[in-house]
Amino acid sequence: MYKKVLSSSLIATALLLSGCGGSDTTCRIDVQNAIDDGNYDVAISLLEGECRTAYTQSDLNMNLASVYMGKSGYSVSDIADMLINSNDTQNDAFSTFISSVSKKRNPDSLPLLTKAQQYYLAAISLDTNSSVSELCSRSNLDLRNDSRLENACLYISFNDAVKATNTVTYLTGDVDKLVESLNNTNTTPYDMKASMDALAWLIDSNFTPNEGNITAQDVNISNKSYAHVIVNYGTNGLFYRLGKSTTRDANNSTVLTDGYCDSDGNRTACEGIEKTDGSIDITNPAALSCYACPVDFDGNGATEDVVKLLVDTFNNGTESITAIIDDPDITDSIREFKQDITNGNDVNITVDDIINYLNGN
Repeated sequence: MYKKVLSSSLIATALLLSGCGGSDTTCRIDVQNAIDDGNYDVAISLLEGECRTAYTQSDLNMNLASVYMGKSGYSVSDIADMLINSNDTQNDAFSTFISSVSKKRNPDSLPLLTKAQQYYLAAISLDTNSSVSELCSRSNLDLRNDSRLENACLYISFNDAVKATNTVTYLTGDVDKLVESLNNTNTTPYDMKASMDALAWLIDSNFTPNEGNITAQDVNISNKSYAHVIVNYGTNGLFYRLGKSTTRDANNSTVLTDGYCDSDGNRTACEGIEKTDGSIDITNPAALSCYACPVDFDGNGATEDVVKLLVDTFNNGTESITAIIDDPDITDSIREFKQDITNGNDVNITVDDIINYLNGN
């Protein structure tokens, strides 16, 4: 089945070379050459411009999805290799996967992965309201018996697994220390503890951190309402996190952030407020008017909840992978991921599972 994964990852090449017509063939070759050379912006420009008519709409969407996956830093074959290799060490399998994912991450990986998934969905469904769980369920795959659907769903599931894991790397500036902690050294970085404590505090009105204290206040960033969450561990540092709102209930969540900005979204104004350990330098006057800055997923201010990214995305991805693929190395890794996070159970993870796991509990 691993051979199928690798051959499936080349489906874009087959699509690029399909069809007839001299100019169309030249276009497809030019696009493929750009992809082979890693010139993803050139490939996107061709696919969205002069070469657009060289494909059916479905083929065009599949190829754009493939290009955005490559641009994100994670090709399908790369992801398959990372999944297989994650259970080849004596360490926690999921921590090994986190380490591999972090090494390939670029600043725009998550937005690009999101865009790739949108194109994969557009390639297999005209219904913009269709969910991944519906389209890629085992029953729907068996009913439709469509190789394109199955390939797209496999890519989407790999995409989800990497998106969820990529999210973890946004929650701490010291992935190496986190990985060491997950491998039983119990040295969880304080910036990760702050991320998990802020999340637990927002979703549970009864939660009290074991150390320090948490406060929150309403704030507007780029004309959008959030909760400015302050996690204070005293001598171990003060950290800024961002919540959907100050209402503490199960519908809340932290928002994925990267760096800091002021209420206008200006990052330059907040340069230098973060120490090397991820805590805030409260002696810097700029820190008083800066906040954790939300990641823009579409260029228009769309944000993502950490709960959705860590829990829903991970569960959707792992469920789909095991439903589609039968490679024992990959399915073993998925099983080990779940067991690592849930303390021994091969079940879907919950938000409490992920908080306890990443907090070293």
